[in-house]
Parts: sequence; structure tokens; C-alpha cells
Amino acid sequence: MYTNEGKVNIGSSIEQIMDLLMKMNSEYANLTSKVQSLENRLAAVSVLIDINEYMGNILSFSDIISYLKDVIAGVLGLNCKIYTPAEISRMELNPKYLINNELYLPDVKEAGDEIFGYISGCLGILNLSKRGHIYGYLVIHHERPDMIDNDKKELLQLIKSQICIYFENADLFAKVRDSAERDGLTGLYNRLFLSQLLDDWKNKMSDINGAIILDIDNFKHINDRYGHLNGDKVINMLVKAIKDSIENLPVLAIRYGGEEFLLLTKNMENTDILNVAENIRKEFNSLNFQESSLSVSVGVSILGQSCKVTDHMELIRTADSALYIAKKIGKNTVVLSDEDSQLFENVSFDITKYLSKYNRFNTVGGIYRINFSSTRLISTEEYNRLRRCIASCFREYDNIYDSVSLAFVVLSDNEIPLELMREKIKKALARAKFDFLTFDMFSHSDAYREIMLHSERVAAICTSLAEAYGLSEEECSKVRLAAANHDVGKLYIDPGILNKPGKLTPEEFKKVKMHAFYSYQYAQSRENLKEVSDYILYHHEYLDGSGYFKKTDIPLFSQIIVVADIFDALTENRCYRKAFTRKEAIEIMEKEQHKFDKKIFELLKQMHFYI
Repeated sequence: MYTNEGKVNIGSSIEQIMDLLMKMNSEYANLTSKVQSLENRLAAVSVLIDINEYMGNILSFSDIISYLKDVIAGVLGLNCKIYTPAEISRMELNPKYLINNELYLPDVKEAGDEIFGYISGCLGILNLSKRGHIYGYLVIHHERPDMIDNDKKELLQLIKSQICIYFENADLFAKVRDSAERDGLTGLYNRLFLSQLLDDWKNKMSDINGAIILDIDNFKHINDRYGHLNGDKVINMLVKAIKDSIENLPVLAIRYGGEEFLLLTKNMENTDILNVAENIRKEFNSLNFQESSLSVSVGVSILGQSCKVTDHMELIRTADSALYIAKKIGKNTVVLSDEDSQLFENVSFDITKYLSKYNRFNTVGGIYRINFSSTRLISTEEYNRLRRCIASCFREYDNIYDSVSLAFVVLSDNEIPLELMREKIKKALARAKFDFLTFDMFSHSDAYREIMLHSERVAAICTSLAEAYGLSEEECSKVRLAAANHDVGKLYIDPGILNKPGKLTPEEFKKVKMHAFYSYQYAQSRENLKEVSDYILYHHEYLDGSGYFKKTDIPLFSQIIVVADIFDALTENRCYRKAFTRKEAIEIMEKEQHKFDKKIFELLKQMHFYI
């Protein structure tokens, strides 16, 4: 309303007031926006501070990725995935989505592609790189389109910049650690790496199921003759054979010592583990260094077969023991650890005293073997509990020896009926809740008596042959001593194999052949037998190299034992055949006389009518 005098213009005043209110609303909106922006920036700063404080101590790629996913999900409410360049290369992804440092798609449907498994929602892809090195790709997603706004984009860029610093630190740390854990000469892992695995083997070695230990044969000769630099060349020749044989296989290769290497296999089949060992041996054996041929000895242990206890220290230890056997029985061979060799290692010295006592006093004791089978691997705690369970079935002063392949030998002062012991063990297992275990039990007492009778006969034949050959009285005594103990190693072989009436399998025959080595070890453990231990070791070797360990340089005393041993074995009853007559035995041996010393065999033929 206006007055004629024009003193008051109410309409104009209202318009001014409205304009003022609109300006105030606009300024308030701007202020609110600025406050919100400031809050967002403060939140971003807070997130970055938290990242810096937390990640200052993180040097692991996996830990960085895990934490980053939590931050983005918690602060931004977005799903997050991180892909390595190797993972990206295996994906059928349109390259255009990885060209830029960042790519944001408001609506995946509009792209018409399935991207990282997403077909809808909004998507962001950030290239995580620093100094030209790509560590990976950060992929963020939300099911609702347009949820990745400018503030979130800005914060993601800041997070990316910070996180790349820590990726770079982790990369540098990994290189330093890798350098510390790698052998300088070969590039393989070293003992420090192995120590770290064993320190946390329950987590870091849970998928390890086999151990292979290799050692170059006669390596000292190579170093002494050609020098250490050439020795290094030979080591790297073996490393190449190892790398060629384990390429694309889940195997960790470690330089275990000077010319000794340890391979740890991950979830491989038993036959594949043995194939790896044999392939390395064959490939290295085919090489030549100057005029020297090369060979390698190999010991193998397999979790669940050689070692049924989930203790990786035992897995490696039994492989190392198998390597020692491979070295002693002729080198250039692969030996798989088994319960016989493990039992021998534990019981060899004490069984010496045990046998001596019963020989000396002509009394009867019991030697028992218990073989357990399990439907699964057992823990170290269960293994110790099983041992206590077996001990409870015998007298407290009886001696019990075990192996990590779940075989036991018991030396008892009394002969105990087998059926009685089987029932006691069954009840003890039931009380201890070992329902997943079954067992076989054998008595070695009869086998011991037969071994002693056979050895006495062979010793007598050997003495006659040695005298007829013209050896001195002292030499004849040595031959007799070696012959009297040549078969003691059979006490360590599974009685189920020794007493098998039918034909042995190749694996069973391999175990039987080891009795010569165990007899040698037995002799080594006694002062009065050490001097004749080598004669015992070669008592199944032939001049044509077709013996147990393929030896041709056989001591004369061993050759005498070979002839006497075969003759006595043929003329005595065995579980798989009846005895031949002496005449038949000589005829059988004549067909293979090229294996024997001609003079010794001729003396046997002259003597067999009088033996």
C-alpha cells in the first residue's frame, strides 16, 4: 500500500526483507557446505593419521591389504578388493579399464561389461603404483549408483598416495628379507629361512608333507683336486638339476649345508616326491665335470609314510638318516626312510648288550615287534601317549624302542605269549581312546635263534675255507668273527617280511637287503667287531656287481662269507622252500660261479662232502 505523500512503501520493504532472507539462507547453506567439507577433510585427515600410525609397523603386503580393506569398508562404506598384477594378467579384462591411474564408473550397467565380477552399481579402479612400479589395483564398489562422490574420490586419492608409500616400504623390506634368506652362491633359500619355518612350523609348514636331502658324492675330492671355485661350479650344476626337476612344482629348495640341499614338498603325492628325488639323481648323474663323473646321494622322508607324526623336525631328521644310509650302502642312490631304519637307529646299541647277555648266560628272553597303522596322522602329544600306552603293557624294566613311523621293538627279560600281549595292548588302546589305530605284533625270539644257528654254521664253514685258502690264524679268527655276526641285522627287519612264505615285492626285497647294512651298524657299535664291520657290510656282494649294493671291490673275507652264506642258506629249510641237498646246492651255485672268487668256490666244492 502506498500513501500519496510517498512516505511509506510497504511493498518495497517486504521485497528487501525477502532478499535479505534469501541471502542469509544462501550464506547459511554455503557455511553448512563449508562446515561439511571441513568435517570431511578432518575425517580424511583423521583417517590418514590413523593409517600412518597403524601402518608404521606393517611390513607385510597381506597385512597392508587386509587393513586397507577394513578402512575403506568402515570409513567409506564401500566394498574393496585388491588385485596383484599377476592376478590381473590371468583375468579376461578389457585393457581400457586399467589405462589411467583412476577410473570411476557411475553405473556399471552402462559399460555393458562384467568388470571384476560386477554387473551393476558404481565402480572405482585405482592403479596402486609408485616410481613406475605397479603394486596392484584397488577396486571399490557399491550396489547403488553414484555412491562414489567427489569427496570419496578425493579421500581415495589421498589414501592411495599414503598406501603406496607403505607398499614401497613393504617391497623394500621383502627384498632385504629375501636377500637375508637366500644363499649368495645358489640363490636358493638358506638355513635362516628354514629356522624361521621351523620356529612356527604349525602355521608355516602345515602343508609340507615331504623332505628330500641331497648330498654330492665325493665332493671333497673335487675341491681338493680342482679347487674350491670349481667346487662351486659343481654345486651350481646340482642346483640347475634341482631347479629343472622342481619347475612348476610346489617345492621349497634350501641350501642345507656346503654341498647338501633340502627340498620340502607341499601336498605332493608320495610317488611324485620319490620321482623328484630320482629325477634329480639321474640328471646330475648324467653330467660330467672335466674328467670326473658326478653323482648324488638322496635321503627321503614322507609325512604319513616314513613319518606318521606331525612333527616336521622328525620329518627332516628321518630324511637325514636316510641320506646317511644312502652314502654308506654305495652312494648315487635314493633311500626312503622307513620304520626298520628308524628302529635300528634307536635300538642298535642296547640290542647289542641284550643279545650279548643272552648269549653269555644261554637264557631265553623275548624280542617283540609291534607295527601300528593309523587312519590319520597323529600329533606329537598322541605319539608320546601311545608310547606310554605300550609301556604300560610290559614290565617297567623292559626296554621299549619306537620310530616315528609307529613301529615299536620291545626287549623283554621274559618270553610272553603273543596272544596274551595282543589282548593287553587292545585293552590299553581302548582305554586310551586310540580307536583309529590297528596293529600287528610279532615275536623275534624264534628268528633270533635261527639267525644264531645259521650264523654259527656259516662261521664254521668260513673258518674251514679260510684255513684251506692259506690265511693266517689271526685272519681266520677275523673271518669267523665277521661270519658269526653277519646276519644280526635281520632282527631289525619286519618279521612279517622275513617270514613271508610267498615271493617278496620289490619294496619288501629292498627292506630285506638292508639287513646287511644293519649288521654293519651293529658291528660298528661294538669295540670287538669294529675291525670286521666292513667284511660284514659286503657279505651279499658279488664280483660281477650284481649284489645288494652293487659293489665290485669286495674284501677277500667278505667273499669267503658270501660263498659260505649261500651254501648254508640253500641246504637249510626256509619259509618259502624246502632245503636242497648239498649236491643240489653246489649245482645251483655252479650256474652262477662267475659271481664268486674262483679259488674259494673250488675249495667249497672240495669240502662240501665233509662239512
